[in-house]
Amino acid sequence: MEELKIAMKTEEKVFSCIEKYQMIPKNSHVIVGVSGGADSVCLLKLLKEYEKQQDFQLYAVHVNHHIRGEEAVRDEEFSKAVCQKQGIPFTVFHYNVPQIAAESKLSLEEAGRNIRREAFSEAIKNIKMPGKKIIALAHHENDNAETVLHNLMRGTGAAGLGGIRPVAGENREYIRPLLFVKRKEIEIYLKEQGISWVTDSTNMEMEYTRNKIRHQIIPMMEEINPQAVSCIGRAAENMWKIEEYLQEQTDILYGKYVKRTENAFCISKECFLEKEIMQSYLIMRVLEKASKGKKNITAAHIEAVRGLFKGRTGASVSLAWGLTASQVYGDVHIQRRKEEKNGMYALEWEVFPYEKQQIPEKTYTKWFDYDKIKNSLSVRHRLQGDYLVVNDKGGRKKLKDYLIDCKIPRQERDELTLLADGSHILWVVGYRISENYKVTSQTKQILKVQVKGVEENE
Repeated sequence: MEELKIAMKTEEKVFSCIEKYQMIPKNSHVIVGVSGGADSVCLLKLLKEYEKQQDFQLYAVHVNHHIRGEEAVRDEEFSKAVCQKQGIPFTVFHYNVPQIAAESKLSLEEAGRNIRREAFSEAIKNIKMPGKKIIALAHHENDNAETVLHNLMRGTGAAGLGGIRPVAGENREYIRPLLFVKRKEIEIYLKEQGISWVTDSTNMEMEYTRNKIRHQIIPMMEEINPQAVSCIGRAAENMWKIEEYLQEQTDILYGKYVKRTENAFCISKECFLEKEIMQSYLIMRVLEKASKGKKNITAAHIEAVRGLFKGRTGASVSLAWGLTASQVYGDVHIQRRKEEKNGMYALEWEVFPYEKQQIPEKTYTKWFDYDKIKNSLSVRHRLQGDYLVVNDKGGRKKLKDYLIDCKIPRQERDELTLLADGSHILWVVGYRISENYKVTSQTKQILKVQVKGVEENE
């Protein structure tokens, strides 16, 4: 009787979680990753039951990693049989993960994660019918506690202490309906339903850090407090709500203090007046954008950038991913190091007819009225007598005065790359172009100039 109550409570928990976080919209397509283990088999069964309450289509995907030999074959065949019994469309993907890991110089765990994402992506592409495509993962409350503890031991912030999210992805495409259910509840539910499962032998190998947390650390914590796993889960939920709030505040500060120029992200010195934690969050956001989402941004990188606010003009630090940060009149500029030729940007260009097409705003590409060019163009550093036209009435400004107005440090002015027509500067690369060469309704031919090695959309 007690087990029956737990089984009924498990359904209530999972269905309530789905509805609370609006995980499964009507007419959606839900793909479950099925390994054959208790967690994924339970999730598949519960979603099959939930189909009676909501109109959606259920699918199953199994990934054979080719790591555990006959055991992997057993898991694949078992998963297929489970899905056939419940009438759920089943797809299997085969990947030689050891080979992929060796070729990519990744750990087996990381390579496995990558190929599972690839498998889910392929499964989504194979669904041609309209409706949202969703990937359901079988992470449960114990997984979440293990993740929080693992992150805590490695050093983390609010995001890491927030553990696993019930809904994730830019389009909320990843859902975890079991996240508030314990591993023990899952096994009781399956036994009550008369459903079997298989066990991955590697789950017991103590050389894996996560298994040590699972089999040694958490049981010791439960001796102190039997509800330790649930308490960690509630704390994690509070932490990711705090993280969401901090990210919202970072959005506000980004708009207030960060300016994107042609070749840099400029963080205003006024940012240094904010709380230290918000300075760090803002710098993290800029580094994520400047590095195009590269991983492994560390506290050391953030502190190196923060230190520049207190430094002198011209101070700089080298960061990872080809980035440098420098202090410029109190502000901090973060930018990519140049792809240089003779100390200058390498440029490439093309000429084509102007057919009144829209001229887009791009960071590293500029368009000019080709017919206004009087001499042969040159790519060079500055010379005495260089000037720009700064308004549509032909007003001139010495290049030196323009660079001073832009607060470009003296030691950097002689290193700037210039596109020049005699003494007339078409483009201070990384800054502005001359008004005289702008494309107008009278333009017949366009000169397009792009910094070599930079993506077209930047």
